[in-house]
Amino acid sequence: MKKLLLVLFSLFWFSTLASAAVVSSAPVTIVPIVIVTGNAFQQILAASTINNRFSLTIQNNNATDSCWVFLGPNASATKATSILLLAGGSYTRYYPYIPSNAIQVTCASTADTMYLDTQ
Repeated sequence: MKKLLLVLFSLFWFSTLASAAVVSSAPVTIVPIVIVTGNAFQQILAASTINNRFSLTIQNNNATDSCWVFLGPNASATKATSILLLAGGSYTRYYPYIPSNAIQVTCASTADTMYLDTQ
């Protein structure tokens, strides 16, 4: 009986800790992105020196064009080293797996659109 109570208490305790770890009161920042020049990377989020990001979503809003997301400085951005987002695709990360790097994006055509949501 004691073992059963101990197991139930442990499950309750760990489930409480797990749910408390993902709660954040940080404001959500939503940024619509318009590609200025197709196939040229542009920075959409600066590098963070402190780990203050709790969630990150980047979505390709285009019906046919692909977009690329690069994590790092603009000078190093290439399509070959980037994350491909097909039309309608998205890249999402949650704490603690959120990059603190600068984030660069590009799409196939000028005036393509993307969506950035960070907390």
